[in-house]
Amino acid sequence: MVGAADVVGVGLASVAIPAFGLIAGASKHRSKPGVRGFVVAVVGIGCWSLASGLRALVGDPGVQFVSVVGQLTAVNVTILGWALLVAEFVRRRRIGLWSKPVAAVLVIPACTVALAVTSPWHHLVYTSGSVVTAAGFRQFGLGPWYPIHVVYVLSLSIGAAVVLFRELPGSSGFHRRQVTLLFLGWLVGTLGAFDFFLKNVWPWPFPPYVDVTPVGFLVGSAVWGLALFRHDLFELVPIGRRTAVETMPDAVLTADVEGRIVDANPAARSLLASDPIRKRVSAVFADYPGLLEHYRDCEERTTDVQILDDGTVRHFSATTTPIVERGQQTGTVIVLRDVSALKRREQELDRHRQVYNRIVRHNLRNELTVIRGNAEEIARRGDGQLTEFADTIRDRSNELIETSEKARRIMRIIEADSHQLTVESRTLVDGIAAEMREQYPSASIETSGPAKAWVSAHEDLEVAVENLVENAVVHNEGAPTVEISIEKTGETVEIAVTDDGPGIPDSEIAVLDRLTETALEHSSGAGLWLVNWIVTKSDGDLDFAVTDRGTTVTVTLQAATVRGDDVTESRELAH
Repeated sequence: MVGAADVVGVGLASVAIPAFGLIAGASKHRSKPGVRGFVVAVVGIGCWSLASGLRALVGDPGVQFVSVVGQLTAVNVTILGWALLVAEFVRRRRIGLWSKPVAAVLVIPACTVALAVTSPWHHLVYTSGSVVTAAGFRQFGLGPWYPIHVVYVLSLSIGAAVVLFRELPGSSGFHRRQVTLLFLGWLVGTLGAFDFFLKNVWPWPFPPYVDVTPVGFLVGSAVWGLALFRHDLFELVPIGRRTAVETMPDAVLTADVEGRIVDANPAARSLLASDPIRKRVSAVFADYPGLLEHYRDCEERTTDVQILDDGTVRHFSATTTPIVERGQQTGTVIVLRDVSALKRREQELDRHRQVYNRIVRHNLRNELTVIRGNAEEIARRGDGQLTEFADTIRDRSNELIETSEKARRIMRIIEADSHQLTVESRTLVDGIAAEMREQYPSASIETSGPAKAWVSAHEDLEVAVENLVENAVVHNEGAPTVEISIEKTGETVEIAVTDDGPGIPDSEIAVLDRLTETALEHSSGAGLWLVNWIVTKSDGDLDFAVTDRGTTVTVTLQAATVRGDDVTESRELAH
């Protein structure tokens, strides 16, 4: 006849089925941190359930002793797995099991299992006496080692839970749900585990063969299963994000809605030379009113702050970003990025710019003007070869003065904010062609394209096109032929300058592509650099096509749309 104890025994043993089912679900993540602890803990839960069911089903004294030792062993396995799970989950890395700290943790559970197995000889875990109930269930007395086991298990279990719980304030979204479900699963299972402890030290309302601990762990395992299958417990996303924050050189702090810092990465602790956790943001950054103002405004902003670190002033770019979940602000992230090197570089560049401008604008230009004036005087007074030498000096002086002017214009374009204008390119091109024909009568300069072609470009677009046309004329030893064509292509307008000259050397084009110069490979003039920067500031593209018949330089710009009263003559816009 089947009794109540048999039904309970079968029910308890069957709890192991869903518990072991979780192991299969976790197996695909076996190489990730936390999986080993998860598997060990679930194995412990399953074995605990099997031992509990066996103890209720079989009344043989030997079998019941084996089952009670099995329960005790499963308790230790479960708690050790739980601790390993939390340690790897929080640290985001697998822990080496062959180490002195791990060996120290295993000392008491190893002694407990060994003493439980040999208890009939020394009675340190179970006493010699036992009570057999009417249902045939054997209750074992507890020896002096058993309280040590209880204290150890509770301490390790609760300690791991506290470590996990401390993750909640600094987590959010996906990661917070994982932490919460892990913690809830432990909490439910632990409440059930008090059955195992309290029924031996406290009056218990259930019959002795009813062990509710596996049932509690079954519910806890279901919660863990939800974390595993529904919220990707061991996926790398939150682990990767957390690892990035912990290893990044920027100082990152997280504050709750009450203004207390709840998390700080190693860089922040190192910068502040103390642990800011639980301190108020207003106290930690009391000397930085700009940062506190942004923080209190609850807006995403960036401000510059200076922090004295070991007697050295360091410059930081501080960004405050509110954390918003479901429409409610739950905290603020403060990121301090060290920009000291950038500040020093900016200061160096500013000094270099000042020196450059002083040399180019004053010294070089003035001296070249003097040289040119003397060369003109020599040419006026001299004759023959002396006049030729003077003309060469004068021409080269003029070229250097033009180059210095272009260099100054390049510096102005680079340093100044870009001003985009709406320019009618056909009118601009026709005007440039007319000026070039007057300046170079031997050159044949033609224009083609639509009657109107509006573009969005930098205010110095005219200078760029003029330089391209002039370059095509002066670098052609014969009677140059230059065509300036305009073509609309969808949302862009192409201005192409084509000549029949010798072409631009590949080395100069390569320099422009890399926007750099070396001692062995450099551009011979500033004109192409000027063109390149103007096109760049126009958000356009510059393309070179060199063939045996000449060179085509194409400037591609964004087309612009104008309406009636908005139309302004391009020549006025360009100047």
